[in-house]
Amino acid sequence: MEQLIRKRRKTTRGGFTLLETMIAMTILGGGLLAVSGMQLTAIQYGGRGRHQTEAANIAQRQIEALQGVPWAALATTSGWTAPVTVNHIVNDGNNRVEHSYALSWRIDDLVTGITRTIDVRVNWNEPNRPGREYALSGVRFNF
Repeated sequence: MEQLIRKRRKTTRGGFTLLETMIAMTILGGGLLAVSGMQLTAIQYGGRGRHQTEAANIAQRQIEALQGVPWAALATTSGWTAPVTVNHIVNDGNNRVEHSYALSWRIDDLVTGITRTIDVRVNWNEPNRPGREYALSGVRFNF
């Protein structure tokens, strides 16, 4: 009996079988594929957030510019103005246009001679998401 136990101990080997290694590699490959897919999604959402932030900045600058115009020069518009193209330029040595935005606004009397509403709209297109829009509104008082 003792010889049989010693014989079995000699024949058992440590380590992984080929099947266990293949299963582990398959699980690892699936995990790495999932992580790379999440990385691509994060990059896409980062670009979308960057465009949304830039559109908000463009709209805010336009609202502030229109708020600074004297009341007599701040004429009401008949609907939205024609879109003005605003380019976001990246200073990478070549000053290339990273993205283009269409800016338009409208000014209406809320209470004639006392208050006017100022609405600003910024439109842009993203890959697989055309027709994005950011809008901002304000009220101008006649002081």
